[in-house]
Amino acid sequence: MRLSPNGAADIRLHEGFSASYYADPGGVGTIGTGFTWASASFREWWAKNRPGQTFGAGATMTKAESDAVLQLISDEEYGAAVDKFLAGRMTPQTAFDGATSVVFNCGAGALEWTWATAIKAAEYDLAGTRLLSTAVTQKGKVLAGLVARRKDEARLISQGIYASGGAGATMPDPAMADGILERGERGPSVLQLQHRLIAAGYKPGNPDGIFGYGTQSAVLAFQRAKGLQADGFAGPKTLAALAA
Repeated sequence: MRLSPNGAADIRLHEGFSASYYADPGGVGTIGTGFTWASASFREWWAKNRPGQTFGAGATMTKAESDAVLQLISDEEYGAAVDKFLAGRMTPQTAFDGATSVVFNCGAGALEWTWATAIKAAEYDLAGTRLLSTAVTQKGKVLAGLVARRKDEARLISQGIYASGGAGATMPDPAMADGILERGERGPSVLQLQHRLIAAGYKPGNPDGIFGYGTQSAVLAFQRAKGLQADGFAGPKTLAALAA
């Protein structure tokens, strides 16, 4: 998997853009979309595109360069680390993008923390909950920007909603109408249903927020296994059993 355009837009929203070199609140030299010398991919890009120029005061880069470098270092470094960590597990694009944003901000070591193990187990609600209190301080102080970022990343992972207004942000939620999910419906509640079916060992197909034949078959299999009425509708009893 690789970072999607919506995922890249979320990272740009959180990181901002600076055409000139600056020191972040922690004193780390930064440029573009939060790029620092800690990134091997960025160092290679800098050496190739700024030969002989020191990465420091006076250094500059364009917005177009920054956008290209963001995708490059995700493919080669941060997103690649998430992809390797997931080891081929079927994962929603939104969860992958959220995890890549965390790793971009905190480094690949963040994949050793409990929020990441929850994603690997397809427990996306739990991953979001754990992420809310993860890495929100710097030099012992809680930073509002990090708190807001973790909230956005948690919502992206658990609900499939992009902070930058990507496709997941406007998905209708049919469960709000009657509390029953059925074939043909779509939205965040369907996506959550698919996540929980996967976590329970069932195969609804690609978790995309659309209640299709695969999701219906997985619901039926779950209902039969739990002694529930096997009708393929995810009503209150089925949803409660999945959440237990």
